[in-house]
Amino acid sequence: MKPITVFEHKGIYGLSDANKRVLDHLRGPQNERLFEVGWSEVRATSFVGVVQLPQVTLQILPKMHRTGLPAAECEHEATLNLLFLLSYTRKLDVTEPEIALLTEQRAPLSEILYWIFARRLWEAVQREVLRGYVTHEARLGVMKGRWLVAAQCRRSDGWRRDLFDVAYDEFTEDNLPNRLFKATVEWLSRRANWSDTQRYLNQLRAAFTDVTDYAPRLEDFTEAVRWMVRYRRRAGAGQLYRPLLNMARMFFTGAGPQLSLGKQDNFAFLFDMNQLFEEFIAEFVRRELRDVWESPGWTFHAQKSRRALLCDEESKSRFWLRPDVRFESADGDCPLIVDTKYKRLDISDSKAGVTEADAYQMFAYKECHQCPRVVLLYPESSDKIARDFSADSDTPPWLEVRTVNLKRDLRRERKTLENELRMILSPTK
Repeated sequence: MKPITVFEHKGIYGLSDANKRVLDHLRGPQNERLFEVGWSEVRATSFVGVVQLPQVTLQILPKMHRTGLPAAECEHEATLNLLFLLSYTRKLDVTEPEIALLTEQRAPLSEILYWIFARRLWEAVQREVLRGYVTHEARLGVMKGRWLVAAQCRRSDGWRRDLFDVAYDEFTEDNLPNRLFKATVEWLSRRANWSDTQRYLNQLRAAFTDVTDYAPRLEDFTEAVRWMVRYRRRAGAGQLYRPLLNMARMFFTGAGPQLSLGKQDNFAFLFDMNQLFEEFIAEFVRRELRDVWESPGWTFHAQKSRRALLCDEESKSRFWLRPDVRFESADGDCPLIVDTKYKRLDISDSKAGVTEADAYQMFAYKECHQCPRVVLLYPESSDKIARDFSADSDTPPWLEVRTVNLKRDLRRERKTLENELRMILSPTK
């Protein structure tokens, strides 16, 4: 069945009542609704990605494509840009050549995610099978490991001298992370359509032959990470397997508790564009515009706070201020703050569409950090917006409202985006 593809904040049509109920119950990390479900219409929000429903694959794409393209090309470019953002912010382990190759297939986003997981897990297994110590408790005819005297005494036949209750550690690949990976491989094998993906999955099933079949629980993924930290001291295991555990968690748990574990026809793999835009801009400035902030001797800080807005009656700091990007000079001053808002501005509005809440927030940043320049950055919707605001007519402007154009092939036009942001961040003459 062809997937239903819509762009963020657009209506979704052609869904059954059962599928609408599933979307209505989905919640984000802050318990926010991922879809607006009304009596007559279902609308996407700022969450983008893919939701697998019974017999329907729903794709929500960001409005990140050039205008004037045919519908199929708009979807293709938006998918390409979404993968680029996820890769750039390290939310998805996929290289730029792979992005180009995958999007050329014109496949649903779900198939792309299946391929990425299967390939990365196979690469990890080829490099190093995840083994570690697992504690077993058993009743054996020989003494092995630790003798569980108290446990044996509780048995009615604890007096027997030929059997011992023991606990021993075994260095094995039959551990919790591998059991979760095996369950995910089996889950994907029933869904993936690409022959290349199925080839990787078949190889993985053979690699996990000696791993016990397991039905994952929600808490298992957190425990698996703890197990890796406890028993796998080598850095390679964390770098290889921990991102894959996070990806497997999303396949099984979806975006909220309503997609219960073991429900084989649903999953949600969604990302909040508010957070993704914020993290992308911060990472792009850090990596591509290093000369802008290093040449004057500034240091770069993303989502880090040293100031609180208020103190309570016990002199404890409350309401910490965390600008998206804050620069600090060598003498400790704050010359520039950049904050992103994934909202649509209105060029005809006297305030350019900036809400009062956002303006008050920027004022708090300015005052607490004694910062002379605060840039409020939005994605460009149609026309470019550049507005400056000051306290009064006699003082220089301190709030700069700017937009950045993401409606382009970001992978190929990275230099253009770099120059655009350079003009925004560089001090005005």
